[in-house]
Amino acid sequence: MLYRSLRLCYTVSLRLGYIVSLSLGYTLKERIQCDDETLYFCHMETSLDGKIMGKYLWRPDAVDEGDSFDLVQHQKYQYQALILGRTTIDDNFTYYEKPQVNEAAAEVPAGDFIAEGASAGQFMIAIDSKGKLAWQDNTAEDGDMKPHVVSILTEATPNSYKDFLRQKGISYLICGKDSVDLALACEKIKEVLKVEKMMLGGGAVLNWSFLQAGLVDEVSQVIAPAADGSTTTQTLFMAKPGITKDQPILFKPLSVEIMEDDAVWIRWQVGEKVDFDFDNDPTYKEVMGMIEAHK
Repeated sequence: MLYRSLRLCYTVSLRLGYIVSLSLGYTLKERIQCDDETLYFCHMETSLDGKIMGKYLWRPDAVDEGDSFDLVQHQKYQYQALILGRTTIDDNFTYYEKPQVNEAAAEVPAGDFIAEGASAGQFMIAIDSKGKLAWQDNTAEDGDMKPHVVSILTEATPNSYKDFLRQKGISYLICGKDSVDLALACEKIKEVLKVEKMMLGGGAVLNWSFLQAGLVDEVSQVIAPAADGSTTTQTLFMAKPGITKDQPILFKPLSVEIMEDDAVWIRWQVGEKVDFDFDNDPTYKEVMGMIEAHK
């Protein structure tokens, strides 16, 4: 259930599919097509009030597999890699266990490491700059696939953790000095792993980081026919101080489909950031100051 809630931002290329579009200039069963370019595509399930986790997921008609989210994911898209943030990986795969590292391990060779078997063409990619994930194997489960695990590290990742990954036969890519450079990571994923179609799977902070970095072209949102009004659960995108700003981004709807389980599937084209200086705009500052003063 939890994995469903945190899914998914994708870098994918659409395969041929059919959609029912509502008042957006598409005809019934019009083909969705794209060229061979790599697309960064965000596919998420949310509640009506924009949450990706919460009580709404436990509604009576909810299922773990076979609902509209899965139908869109597996019948409309194909991808070679799924990329997730560390917390999402821990929630669904490694369960917050501590990796058993050898602090006295010999210094490993500098640079990236591509393990034997990584040429299989399917990858589970983890953003893990500090080396926290306790992988038990060098493959993971993604539906019917068993993709090879690849960690995205930085130059600051401990040698002992890189040794741990090598002992497990897990590949890793060095992308940044102290923090992960997402653009560099995407470049290496394409050039080193030969991935053209990749799915980014959250959570909310990572989703927004990709958008703010200009690395997402399209958002696919499946809206569940439910809401819970929670004020404590993650929304579709979330800025994090010190990592990203809450500078607005514009979107253009591409298509809308009402699904058989009453969910609504919307495809959004990602547009430009709003070019507005909020920090120095007197009207904005006055309004926000008034709101803050009356909390």
